[in-house]
Amino acid sequence: MSFINNLTKKDVVITSDDIMFEQPLNEQMRLCLRLEHLFQQIEYHFDKDSMWDTRIVMNVLFDIVTVLDRPDLKNKLGQTLNQYIAALMQLEQIPSVNKQKLRRMIDQLNKAMDALHAMQGKVGQVLRENEFLIALQQRLSIPAGTCGFSSPAYHLWLHLPLKARFKNLLHWCEPLEPLQKIISLLLKLTRDSTELKPKIAKAGFYQANLDSNIAYQMIRIQVPLKYELYPEISVGRHRLTIHFFELNPKGKANQTKKDVDFSLACCKLRVKEDQQSSAAQQETSED
Repeated sequence: MSFINNLTKKDVVITSDDIMFEQPLNEQMRLCLRLEHLFQQIEYHFDKDSMWDTRIVMNVLFDIVTVLDRPDLKNKLGQTLNQYIAALMQLEQIPSVNKQKLRRMIDQLNKAMDALHAMQGKVGQVLRENEFLIALQQRLSIPAGTCGFSSPAYHLWLHLPLKARFKNLLHWCEPLEPLQKIISLLLKLTRDSTELKPKIAKAGFYQANLDSNIAYQMIRIQVPLKYELYPEISVGRHRLTIHFFELNPKGKANQTKKDVDFSLACCKLRVKEDQQSSAAQQETSED
């Protein structure tokens, strides 16, 4: 589903008994997760009537512009897309792979690459050239800098009917839609690359060896929410270490002394040759 379609639909609240923690293992994954986090906030607040929701959308929109303000952004994303295309094309040689679905995935990546190349200049450049937005962004660097007397034009705009604000927001967000699609596709392929498997952290501690020949992209940890535990994750070239801490909003957190049942996925870009068959079946299984 596209970013704009997400923006124009009513949001659905999904509850779960588990909480997912994700640790990116390279610069591209950190960028993708940060942008996903920001896009999700915009989607949640976008079409709500309150001007306070609109304020949040504007603040997040400027956060996105800040994250995108780097000259190598398109180059980094292009490299990642090429790596995924190459990795999937290697799977075409495996007889058990669903060739039709694999080709669809490669086509999606190629279309994302075409969309990336079609972007002119910096991503979101139109937002950097709008004088109304430039003035507003300068005020946002000041505590309470967008209150009524400091930014009367913004104060007026926030009091316009939702339909008028919605039209402006759509205009400002549309240039970001291709980027959002690319981010969503990369994260989906990364998350789907490895299934979650049950593990036990003895006295809140878990350690596992990693294959140095595999380009791991992300560590995913799913924990029952009722435990009220969060992980601290350390990843080296050869080893993964996880400590589970008890939530303590009043002070210093301590590592739990209890055994912790959790689920773990070490998401990867490439797999060793003798693992490709099983990975390919997982990644290209029937819908």
